[in-house]
Amino acid sequence: MSEPKPNVETEPADTESVACIRINASEIKAKDPRLLLLEAIDEALGDLLGRRAREAIYDHLERKCYMAREEMPQRLGEFCDILHDNFGKAGTTIERTIAKRFYSRLEKRFIDYPGYGLVDYVEKASSQPSQRTIGLPITTTTVTTYVFPGQMGQA
Repeated sequence: MSEPKPNVETEPADTESVACIRINASEIKAKDPRLLLLEAIDEALGDLLGRRAREAIYDHLERKCYMAREEMPQRLGEFCDILHDNFGKAGTTIERTIAKRFYSRLEKRFIDYPGYGLVDYVEKASSQPSQRTIGLPITTTTVTTYVFPGQMGQA
């Protein structure tokens, strides 16, 4: 007669035969490149121009350009054009700073290429594998051990 399986919701599993990895939904979401790009934009604009100026830029984008903050990754070329229209040559500096922050969040090494803009850096980042490797990919495996009478000492 076999032992009853533990109730997954109420009883802990045998810790010697099962490894459990808990991943928060926010950790998975944080790896989304679009969200990482938005965070990089927020941080770069805030550091370069200040929090109030960043909010004014977002307000301008929404009212005059009909671009919500969340749409920036999908409309990145338009966002860069608006930066250049409003900041001139400084738009290039802002783009490069955003790209550096984005690469940092992706844990990739940033290389400054002459003539590259933010769109180019984002495209390059998405075509490269991450330079940081942890090892083998994590997989989930369930191990069930059956013990038959007369085999108690054998393993």
